[in-house]
Amino acid sequence: MELFDKESLYEIKKATTTQYYVPAELFDGMQYKLVRLEVKWAYVACLNVMIKHAQYDKKNLAFIKDDSPAIVESLKVLANKSVDREKIAGYLSEMEDEKLIVRDGKNIYLRKIVSIF
Repeated sequence: MELFDKESLYEIKKATTTQYYVPAELFDGMQYKLVRLEVKWAYVACLNVMIKHAQYDKKNLAFIKDDSPAIVESLKVLANKSVDREKIAGYLSEMEDEKLIVRDGKNIYLRKIVSIF
């Protein structure tokens, strides 16, 4: 799987007309059927924070910091429930296990969600 970069985030921003971008394949794709719903929403929260506030490394790969308060706030709205840093840390760990993210210290790189069929 590929990581998001400056160009791919620009394409999402250009094409998105809604407040939140939700990759349909994450919820409909067979390869993601076993991923817990809370983890999927955490991925969407991270992606939307990245779309709005990405930082870029020397390779132009987009990342966010794992302690970003914007992740907590975004997930509260998306999941319509109470969320704290401890829950986010658990979701990030599960996302890493499911190979939805790559960590480099405090930096989180999100993998692009694509259909394999």
